[in-house]
Amino acid sequence: MGSDGFNLQPRDNRSVVDTCLEGQHLVPTTTSPVLTRSSLVPSDAEAQPSGVRSASAVELSAPARTLQVCLINPRFEPSFWGFEFALPLYPGDRRSTMINGALPTLAGLGGSHDFRLLDENVEDIDWDALSSYDIVGVTGMNVQRVRMREILERLRRIETFVCVGGPLAYVETEYFDGLYDAVFIGEADETWPRFLADFAAGRPLVARYEQSRKTDMSQLPSPRYDLLNASRYGAGALQFSRGCPFQCEFCDIIVIYGRVPRLKTPAQVINELDELRKAGFFLAMVVDDNFIGNKRKAKELLREIIKWQEKHGYPLRLNTEASLNLADDEELLELMYRANFRSIFIGIETPKKASLEETKKFQNTRGDSMEEKLRRIQRAGLDISAGFIVGFDNDDKEIFDAQYDFIQSNGVLLAMVGMLSAIPKTPLYERLEKAGRLVSNDPNCNFHPKNMTRKELRENYWELVRRLYTPEAFLERYFMAYRLPEYHERRAEISRKANEGRTLPTLGYSLILLWNLFWTLLRDGSLFSVGRVYLRFFFRKNLKYRPNVIGLAMFLNRCVTHWHFYRFTRDARSGRLLTYNSG
Repeated sequence: MGSDGFNLQPRDNRSVVDTCLEGQHLVPTTTSPVLTRSSLVPSDAEAQPSGVRSASAVELSAPARTLQVCLINPRFEPSFWGFEFALPLYPGDRRSTMINGALPTLAGLGGSHDFRLLDENVEDIDWDALSSYDIVGVTGMNVQRVRMREILERLRRIETFVCVGGPLAYVETEYFDGLYDAVFIGEADETWPRFLADFAAGRPLVARYEQSRKTDMSQLPSPRYDLLNASRYGAGALQFSRGCPFQCEFCDIIVIYGRVPRLKTPAQVINELDELRKAGFFLAMVVDDNFIGNKRKAKELLREIIKWQEKHGYPLRLNTEASLNLADDEELLELMYRANFRSIFIGIETPKKASLEETKKFQNTRGDSMEEKLRRIQRAGLDISAGFIVGFDNDDKEIFDAQYDFIQSNGVLLAMVGMLSAIPKTPLYERLEKAGRLVSNDPNCNFHPKNMTRKELRENYWELVRRLYTPEAFLERYFMAYRLPEYHERRAEISRKANEGRTLPTLGYSLILLWNLFWTLLRDGSLFSVGRVYLRFFFRKNLKYRPNVIGLAMFLNRCVTHWHFYRFTRDARSGRLLTYNSG
């Protein structure tokens, strides 16, 4: 998942928390003079150097005046990966699965200016307070497009300077025409601090900021995790690298970030781990597009993380996204396990080799079978979640059964299945546009498939998702990995090292989950149809593999996770939820 200043969010929210989930409103105390929209340099000055100068030239430690800046992450529509139906069942006040790393990153780049980070997924927007800020910035991606536009339209009625950025602003800048004073295209690690310095000094600004070079990741300051309310989130987020060496046709990552991975130093990452820990996080997602894009450097980092985890008693569980060739490097697998990585998200996409070759995902076709690779990752003690796509040109209606069989037989618990989507500026988009196969008015299926109709693709897609998230299918996948003795042993070992599963707290946690889940199912009318399946698998499978209190807690976690997927699928199929591509 790519990240960078305003353009920090994942392209489709695929990689999220898949393990157990465990602020007050701030208004600026002083008001600075507001730079009006009339202070902008005309659009014919957009290409001038003031928009692309290096951040190294900016004296951030001594701004002309201290700016009051509010950064907004818009609310997501309910989705598979939002866990909206699961979060209320957990102890505490978790409102979002994971932080938006763009907000603390932008604040970190802002030096001594005063920042307010407003994530609409955990709190409401105080519209009256926004006029007190010098600058309000909005970031977001495709699945936030409707809410981003609503927020920007309302901000135009407030006397404040409005900025917009993020992946959607990069691929569809014209979507925001007339709704901003300045737009940030692509990476903003240099343009954002330059903009702030110019704004604070009263120097001329431009309407479009776009860096002339890729960011040097080794020069980035630490994100301001201290500005977040960790108790509202299931997980924190940090980033080691940007870019991916592969060339998948449908992916916008190589378009935005390039194919040469750029990396932070191990010292930077360790410092960010310290800051996440101090902020109160216990779980963190390393939001790289491909954590092992540079295997040698990834190993160097992992060795340092292992030392850090051992020194502090394994305080942070880690998840990340990596390519399937992770399975081909035994040393890398061992290092990730010892560094307390618990889950890996892998872009498998399809079991059909012709479709993988079509989309240029050759890394999944090399060496032995994908099934063997997945088994090696599980034997190393790592959970697997994965992304799958239906609708490639080589797919016909048989692909839906093939996807189901592959996911079930390989124990891919959290399988994110989506219809193929043509993202602007990607090679796929350009190919389909040239062939006249794009559809502009459907966010769920924006192209004409080759071997089926759009209706057939949509209907078979939702039937596949329904089958995958029946309680029986989901729990069968959950227990698949536990049939591997190596997986079972290594998961128990890392839990002991992390001092997890102390009896009384774990039992209390389990009882809260059980109580909340029971009443939720009862009120929904699903206690018999769904709850009885949970009960059957607990006695027939869970007591066999995990008979202790940790096993009970983890099983209930998985039931709560399943309830979200089951409820979302049911409501989306009935038309009660707005969906985007896969939801």
